[in-house]
Amino acid sequence: MYKTTTLFILVLLIVFSCRKNEDLIPNVAVNEYIDLNLPSYSTLNAVNNWIYYPAGAKGLIIFRKSTAEFVAYERACTYDPNTSGAVVYMLSNGIDAKDSICGSKFFIFDGSILNGPASRPLQQYRCAYNASANQLHIYN
Repeated sequence: MYKTTTLFILVLLIVFSCRKNEDLIPNVAVNEYIDLNLPSYSTLNAVNNWIYYPAGAKGLIIFRKSTAEFVAYERACTYDPNTSGAVVYMLSNGIDAKDSICGSKFFIFDGSILNGPASRPLQQYRCAYNASANQLHIYN
């Protein structure tokens, strides 16, 4: 019985140690308040505009979907977030984003994949907009 249990545990250790490690975006605390009245964020006062913002693992893309709705995405690509120098950037059409190394493309309205090799959508942060103060809160 002892040999069987030991053999079973050994097999489990080998199987789980050989599993491919999922490349996950580092869990970084984000708790940002952005005053949209400031000139540096005035771009976000119009619908379908965006900015890069220095927070998260590799920065954020903040996009204004409507007068009352914003989205914020991590700029680290979900395909290989640990690749040095790789960041997701906005394309000139203003609605798609692309990883600078692997070439994965994402739709900015919902973070979904337009083409791979990424198999997961962009990591999204929560957004709360206070219209009376014209202030955006981004958090996880």
